[in-house]
Amino acid sequence: MTLLERFIKYINIDTTSSSLVDKTPSNDNQKILAKLLQEELLEIGAETYFDEDHCYLYATLKGDEKLPKIGFIAHMDTSEDAKGNEIIPNIISDYDGKDIILANGNVLSTTDYPNLKDQIGNTLITTDGRTLLGADDKAGIAEIMTMLEHFAKTKTHHGDICVAFTPDEEIGKGMDYFDYEKFAAPIAYTVDGSTLGEICYENFNAASAKIEIEGKSCHCGTAKGIMANAILIANALVSSLPNETPSNTEGYEGFYHIEKFQGTVSFAYLEYLIRDFDKENFEKRKQLFEELVSKLNEKYDNRIKLTIKDSYYNMRNIIEKDMSVVELATNAMKLIGVKPIIIPMRGGTDGAEATYHGLPCPNIGTGGHNFHGTHEYVSVEDMEKTSEILIAMVKENTASKVLTKGE
Repeated sequence: MTLLERFIKYINIDTTSSSLVDKTPSNDNQKILAKLLQEELLEIGAETYFDEDHCYLYATLKGDEKLPKIGFIAHMDTSEDAKGNEIIPNIISDYDGKDIILANGNVLSTTDYPNLKDQIGNTLITTDGRTLLGADDKAGIAEIMTMLEHFAKTKTHHGDICVAFTPDEEIGKGMDYFDYEKFAAPIAYTVDGSTLGEICYENFNAASAKIEIEGKSCHCGTAKGIMANAILIANALVSSLPNETPSNTEGYEGFYHIEKFQGTVSFAYLEYLIRDFDKENFEKRKQLFEELVSKLNEKYDNRIKLTIKDSYYNMRNIIEKDMSVVELATNAMKLIGVKPIIIPMRGGTDGAEATYHGLPCPNIGTGGHNFHGTHEYVSVEDMEKTSEILIAMVKENTASKVLTKGE
């Protein structure tokens, strides 16, 4: 089976996770994908274990037990930010570098997405403009499976290759029930990034803020001095925050992101994401929320309830103490002619939490772009090259041990 065939098969299964469902997995279709992957893993000779209760699939392609182990992780769910079922892939061979007109008249524009120019001559897969594609992270799954099949067929010498496919990463629950003992590798990589050659060992410190506002409703004609409009109180909070939003920030700049606002005169509810790479600035952002709410509560008779919860932290704080896990990836890329692109991830991955559990886990690009929307696309050639990177990483991990033994 080719990598492209794998990818198309995987995206045909709707695994959209849901933040409204309080169970793991949030969509049982993730179990369908997991069982399909388990069958494929068994066919290539891998040992598998499926935690059916929570939908975690673990596999090991056994190798020389004297050689070091290496692991790879990808998630099976797709984002709820765009429609994830009835995906109709649009395959464009020998891309000419021009705007791509999708089936519904939507345009994948080179002006909006100048990195399309890097794909001239390649085979691109887009949607028909109505759904997301699912390259996040089914491209990563297909690349890992292709890498495993390579070692199974070629019998190339290696240590154990450990793999895990996780549920509900897109709603921040990907590692909630992860079994670190089942996943026996001492180092790992999430294959869940974007551009070919991308390596991320830095990510945001992340927290969520939930705000509940109890208003006081009465007839508008007799409201003076009595009504407390929850919508207006919410607006006072929103307008008090700095204009540091995702659309106004880049690179190492943090932000406040309002992602939910529901309100009536009687009650309003808001959800915010708080993000910053720097731990000290991260704490200051949370403190600002608390100070603003405290001031507004003084003005509005304690009508606001604020709940802030940390989500994950910047893995750089751990990985920079021993950069060998990053150096392994960069060396492997250079060996096969791919330029490493080391950038901070303006988001988070399962790897961030894994790193804080003692499993160093940077993130590797998959070749996909424009995730979480209907303009998502991926390059077949970049997916194939990413599989080559994973193969080279396993070989580099093996060679480092062999050289050490020969010293």
